[in-house]
Amino acid sequence: ERLRVAWQGQNLGTTASIGVATSAPPHPTFDELLSQTDAACFAAKELGGNRSFAAAANPDEIRQRTRAMHSAIAAREALDQRRFALWCQPIVDLRNPGAPQSHFEVLVRWLDKDGKLRPPAELVAAAERYRLGPRLDRYVLDSTLTWLEQHPDAAARVEQCSINIGGTTLVDEDFGDYFAARLRRGPLRPPQLCLEITETSVVRDMTRARRFIGRMRDLGCRFALDDFGTGFCSFSYLRDLDVDFLKIDGSFVRDMDSSPLAGAVVRSITDIAHVLDKRAIAEHVEDMRQREALAAIGVDYMQGYAIDRPMPIDDYFSSAPRWIASASSSS
Repeated sequence: ERLRVAWQGQNLGTTASIGVATSAPPHPTFDELLSQTDAACFAAKELGGNRSFAAAANPDEIRQRTRAMHSAIAAREALDQRRFALWCQPIVDLRNPGAPQSHFEVLVRWLDKDGKLRPPAELVAAAERYRLGPRLDRYVLDSTLTWLEQHPDAAARVEQCSINIGGTTLVDEDFGDYFAARLRRGPLRPPQLCLEITETSVVRDMTRARRFIGRMRDLGCRFALDDFGTGFCSFSYLRDLDVDFLKIDGSFVRDMDSSPLAGAVVRSITDIAHVLDKRAIAEHVEDMRQREALAAIGVDYMQGYAIDRPMPIDDYFSSAPRWIASASSSS
């Protein structure tokens, strides 16, 4: 650890992370033993590095990390075989709802080997951890633009399409080149695309996040800061972060009725967004009471079951959203 190597004006150091697994009769298979050792080594790295981590002394954590590794393998196989499906959920302006299907977020679902649809949370987390995030994000971006190319009538209705970008993609230097090239031959103009990035991924590497945002904004794209309020929730860095929307985390929206603190957080984020000339979006809005409370606070947009559930992209553009149908039946 004390060794330092001079390279390009910097002094580089080295640390070692060691994973240890024990084997006793009846011995597990070699693959299982190697998997335990690899998971233990990964745990040693995540705990700060320069240490050892014994699988036998931490069986619960090893099982959790082994599951994550299996999910990463499943994610890689799903990407190789293109076993993902695009779903959409509308985002509605509380003051001026606009045309159906005009503003929405693209969500991803994956199909297992048996063709069953699975929720994405565990798979996306594993993809981020094992550096598959940029590949997954490229797939979603390309698949979305390809679908819209094949459905020009749907593309003509798009006001804004939001696509999630993971933390590892923010620091991937090649993604910006790919994005710019794909956008030039795509069916949408840059202002029609909004890239959603999480607060925690931004504060993890603020310098690279600003650089990525700056490059994409030079192309004309918009940005939303997703899950806002769950990370460091520091308003100070927002002055230097060029985003258009703050998406208030759904946990605060859900708890507004029962928690004065949650309601205060929603109001504070909304007020700060407006002071900075940004717009606030409430996630996970589940009923009309929440919808009316958010409108009274001054939240600009909302997204959730109170409007419509996520649905496959084909269904999304072929049927009227539920909130439009409800408005028509009550008028």
